[in-house]
Amino acid sequence: MRHTNHIKGYLKVEIIGNDPERFIRHCVRERIKMWQITRKNETTLICYVELIDSDTLQKGLKETNCRVHILEKSGIPFFIKKIQKRLGIVAGILFFVAMLLLLSNMVWSINVDGADANLEEQIRTILKQNHLYEGSLDFFVPDTNQLENALTTKLTKVTWIGVSREGTTYHVNVVQKKYPKPRKVTGPQNLVATKQAIVQRLFVETGQPVVESDQFVKAGQLLVSGVIGNDKTVSFVSAKGQVIGETWYHSETQIPLVSQYTLYTEQSYQKYRLRFWHLSAPLWGLKKKPYTNYDLEKVTKPIRFLIWRTPFTYVTEKYRQKKMITRTLTINEATEEAIDSSNKKLLAKLPKSSKIIESIIDEKKVIKGKLYVRSHQVVHENIARAQAINREQVKRKINEKKD
Repeated sequence: MRHTNHIKGYLKVEIIGNDPERFIRHCVRERIKMWQITRKNETTLICYVELIDSDTLQKGLKETNCRVHILEKSGIPFFIKKIQKRLGIVAGILFFVAMLLLLSNMVWSINVDGADANLEEQIRTILKQNHLYEGSLDFFVPDTNQLENALTTKLTKVTWIGVSREGTTYHVNVVQKKYPKPRKVTGPQNLVATKQAIVQRLFVETGQPVVESDQFVKAGQLLVSGVIGNDKTVSFVSAKGQVIGETWYHSETQIPLVSQYTLYTEQSYQKYRLRFWHLSAPLWGLKKKPYTNYDLEKVTKPIRFLIWRTPFTYVTEKYRQKKMITRTLTINEATEEAIDSSNKKLLAKLPKSSKIIESIIDEKKVIKGKLYVRSHQVVHENIARAQAINREQVKRKINEKKD
């Protein structure tokens, strides 16, 4: 009986009077529930009674000339009254716990090691674009593998980059590419050819040209001399300028005539779940499969409280819609693409001022659905490089000529 009246509430009371049984009979007539009635003495009964309005209780006490002493109050209504009296304390405790939970899952610092100032600024900008910055909630930060891919894709001056998380701190370790510093030739110098070519144009700032346009030169051949004068008076200068030569390169490229590739649309759908052990409750997004073809990116973030990891995890599922595209090329289209691809690869290896003058197809054939193209490119590029002058050796040769 006590449990059935717990929701409504009940009282444990002492009924005091010359004839307390009259009050019991009155409650029975009024259908007021009472149970566990025991006698304390001749004038006092102890029992449990359901919670009723005070007017009904006062009426019964007046008719029976009894009075009631409340010993215990139980049930949800009394519990709610207790909470209401301590509402400020309860609200403060809940707010304090919520703030601790929030701060325990916040990113407090991001350490970048192994990067210079400019690279570190670029890294922090990319991380911020991916919702990782000091003060952000860890729930919305992508997985460390996704962060590494985003950084590696956009940073060209990095050999290796790693992202890890420790508590409320993210660590980014960087290994920058180290390019060898170009050796600067100090003092007198000549300009010599870096490869065989046919000289097209000369732009000489200082020094004495020793080759002409349309002249064939070999690698290491002198182009512009830093030795000026005759056998009697010789002076040494630092030869400077550019010698544009015509060079030749060969390439082989293969292009499939029919190919399939995946194209992502701009459509995406996200689901958010709260998981407790093996149980999962959806927070947002109820569609089972929003698209027919899609790629699923799932990020699972543990919910922490101070230094402890709770059994709750926050799961983000991102569905990216995709579609399969079949591309069919004609022989002419595939040939143009092959030439364009080989030209881009070649220019990536040459100095920035280089220009491809002509691309000539030497051979093309179709084998097993692929077009094979063999071609050569005619390029105009600067073929001059500095070479230091050995003054003593030059003077010795001049003296040998005089003798």
